[in-house]
Amino acid sequence: MRRGVKAAVWALFVLYGLVMLWLLFLSGRHPEFLRGYVKNGIYWSLVRSTTNLVPFRTVADFLENIASGNDYLIRHAVVNLAGNVVMFVPLGLFLPLLFRRLRRYWRFLLVCALVIVVVETAQVLLTVGWADVDDLILNLCGASIGFPFGVLAVKLLDKGDRET
Repeated sequence: MRRGVKAAVWALFVLYGLVMLWLLFLSGRHPEFLRGYVKNGIYWSLVRSTTNLVPFRTVADFLENIASGNDYLIRHAVVNLAGNVVMFVPLGLFLPLLFRRLRRYWRFLLVCALVIVVVETAQVLLTVGWADVDDLILNLCGASIGFPFGVLAVKLLDKGDRET
């Protein structure tokens, strides 16, 4: 990959990372709440109440919301389900482009899973979000959708470099 192209991809990746940081940590509740939770002794009960380790529980709840016919619940469910997938498609595109070792799917999937688990854990421990195994599943689906496009982009860029 040409130096200029690689620099542009890195710049886009950093921009994506900053947007994700804002969406996942800064757009909701702020960590100042954390002090009050610890002081009032409710921190660990809050952590427990914002953690879901049962696969597909949240997805099932959202599917019930969609079936309810309530426009607000449908919109909320669709935004959550689709958002958890779509937000991670770019990760699947960028990682194989930027890291040669992540062009193997299982290695890529493991790295993505580790990153997502760290993010989910940090969100709940900082009380700025939920830790949900369904988020992990949906985020991995999104990254997996982006992965073949990242691998294809590598091949096209490498082919273009050889032809010039």
